[in-house]
Amino acid sequence: RMYYNRDRGGWPKDFYETIGCGDVLDKIPERVLDLGTPVGELGLIPAQLLGLRPGIPVAQGMADAWAGQIGLGVLRPGQMALITGSSHVLTGQSDKEIHGEGFFGAYTDGVMPGQYTVEGSQVSTGSVLKWFRDNFARDVVQAAERVGLNPYDVLNEQSKDIRPGSDGLIINEYFQGNRTPYTDSKARGIVWGLTLGTTPEEFYRAIQESVCYGTAHVLKAFKDAGFASTELVACGGATKSRDWMQMHADVTGVPVTLTEVGDAVVLGSCMLAAVGSGQYHSIQDAARNMVRETDRIEPRPEVHEEYQFYLDKYMETYPRLRDLSHEMVDHLA
Repeated sequence: RMYYNRDRGGWPKDFYETIGCGDVLDKIPERVLDLGTPVGELGLIPAQLLGLRPGIPVAQGMADAWAGQIGLGVLRPGQMALITGSSHVLTGQSDKEIHGEGFFGAYTDGVMPGQYTVEGSQVSTGSVLKWFRDNFARDVVQAAERVGLNPYDVLNEQSKDIRPGSDGLIINEYFQGNRTPYTDSKARGIVWGLTLGTTPEEFYRAIQESVCYGTAHVLKAFKDAGFASTELVACGGATKSRDWMQMHADVTGVPVTLTEVGDAVVLGSCMLAAVGSGQYHSIQDAARNMVRETDRIEPRPEVHEEYQFYLDKYMETYPRLRDLSHEMVDHLA
């Protein structure tokens, strides 16, 4: 990251100097190593502080999202890692350097040498479901806990048969701003289409749909720049609901693959450690031996088609209300 580009000689010194940050070049590494490259051995003092044995091999690490991407085995151009939790992160590989509005990158040799890494992200995804659960479904939470059930499982069961579009209810999940495709810290959540007939179950379902619409919107930004996703490989909390993963596939039109190890970020770190210590010759070799697919969810063409009207309305919503959102944030500042 940080605009490092090996294809163009490394750090863009002119850029940093132009924006008044030329001194940063004295603080960042001159050498930028490929992930998993051995860099030395663990020294005595760090080993004591960490409770580890001195001399353990140390290898070049990476950011958490890229660790998750590696832990999902997303190493080929066209694949996209979907790392879910309170937010969504989408990160994948391109065989050529691409740039455009609505995403970050491409990062030269970011994950795999000779490839380019692209990223997108939704700030609020699982966190919006938690907001609904904590504030508007306390009765469900209490009833579920009394019988030892997960409240989300109950909410998912109650809402699973609602038709696509949640009876015309559209939600933008920008409760904490928008990271991509707008990169707008003043964006806020929007709800429209409410009627006197709107039910709590429809509201919950519409939140789930909004997250999927946001994912599709980010994928569109990639596609507009020339990068078409052929597969989403997912991990994290959202994957506990197969129905929600089916919705991701249906809305985006892209298959969703699930893998054996849910905590792909930890697995990716272990994979780089295995490469750095010589257990495997390459990241690809580690992936072949350490990542195992368990399920593949195909989009349903008829449901995908039905969702396109609602997806279009979702994408039209924020541009129409951007100015109002900014005025409200400025007023409350």
